Amino acid sequence: MTSLTFYGGAGEIGGNKILLEDKDAKIYLDFGQEFNFGEEYFWEYLQPRGANGLEVYFEFGLLPEVEKLYSRKKLERTKLKYQEPDVDGVIISHIHSDHMGHLPFLDEGIPVYMGHGTHKLAEIYHKLYPSFFNIGTHSSITHFRSREKFKVKHLEVEPIHVEHSAPGAYGFIIKTSKGNIVYTGDFRIHGPRKDMTEEFIKKAKEAKPYALICEGTRMEQESEHNFTEKEVEERVSGIVSGSKGLVFGYFAMSNIDRFMSFYRAAKENGRMLVIDTRLAYVVQEMREKIPVLPDVMKDRNIRVYYRLAKSCTFTEKDYYVWEREFMENMVTYEEIKKNPSEYLVHLNFNRLIELVYLQPSEADFIYSSSEHFLEGEGNEEERKRWEAWMKHFGIKFHKAHCSGHASKKDLERVIKEINPEVLIPVHTNVPEAFKEFHSNVKIPTKGERLEL
Repeated sequence: MTSLTFYGGAGEIGGNKILLEDKDAKIYLDFGQEFNFGEEYFWEYLQPRGANGLEVYFEFGLLPEVEKLYSRKKLERTKLKYQEPDVDGVIISHIHSDHMGHLPFLDEGIPVYMGHGTHKLAEIYHKLYPSFFNIGTHSSITHFRSREKFKVKHLEVEPIHVEHSAPGAYGFIIKTSKGNIVYTGDFRIHGPRKDMTEEFIKKAKEAKPYALICEGTRMEQESEHNFTEKEVEERVSGIVSGSKGLVFGYFAMSNIDRFMSFYRAAKENGRMLVIDTRLAYVVQEMREKIPVLPDVMKDRNIRVYYRLAKSCTFTEKDYYVWEREFMENMVTYEEIKKNPSEYLVHLNFNRLIELVYLQPSEADFIYSSSEHFLEGEGNEEERKRWEAWMKHFGIKFHKAHCSGHASKKDLERVIKEINPEVLIPVHTNVPEAFKEFHSNVKIPTKGERLEL
């Protein structure tokens, strides 16, 4: 008997948490947190205390009360009795929290499988944001690479790179007793590494799958034009070229493709790309995995921004040890103010305070986020603050964006090419729309088992 139970990602975008059972094997495909996780009850500083365990999460139905899954410590103040886990593995598709955010709740003895790049990025984020990013404690974390098959009991899993807005994203072909099951994870086909997704589509088609579990983030969006990463780079370059003053840009730190687009746009227009110490650390640490990334320590087209800290003298003692390694390539607000037209500055929401020191004139700001499931719009409260800061300093606002997810047209193509016997939509608000592209669509219900 082969079955799938969707504890997340069914009829919603994000939070993928899919239990695959086949004979005596039990594995989870992703173990993520929903984007709107707990927002009905919690806001800002009113949050469940994760260190206390799962009692608050169970109280409000934020996590499923599943036996033989969670750690002993997390269950201490709950009614769910601890039992030795019966899950054979959790397989993670990529770094985003909606696919791996609930890993800290798992029993430590459950093996976790993730791409080598994903684990590296997770370690980087934990070092930079120890209070906010944590994958928990696991006795076994196995790394995989594209096309390197591995087994979990009798299940044979083949991970294949796909292109997404974060590096190291994978789709999977899983050989079960019912036939092959393909899981797309999150993917797109309109960036510089679309060749990876094309390979995944080819392999998935050759596998002649019984079931295709397919993401559909953009299924409800009928956009006139599916912007590519190349077009984003061209737009950024055009804005930079036409600007008389300082140019700011925002994109998520994990979006390596977007970083490279801004880097090339700055270089093309004779400007230096300025990044803060955290982004510098991410780029430098990921160079081993992604050779195309520039060397932050040596590249003349990059400068590292140091904020004004305690002593107000920009001395080593003001910064963390890991920040100090970039000080030879330091730039401060004082230098940028003297020659603003020489720089393109990465500026995220939590660093808006730097505008007080930079005092920009005739400046431009390029908003280029693609990580949030609202496709770059962000939430309303944050957007209000962005707009207020831009207005206060007279900064012209631009948007240059392309999605980290496949367009509706591309989803149609993928589904028809792979041509599974059964199509199962996940990571979408409109699962019914998949019926336009396939005659046998099984729509999952959260928490209910779907027999294959």
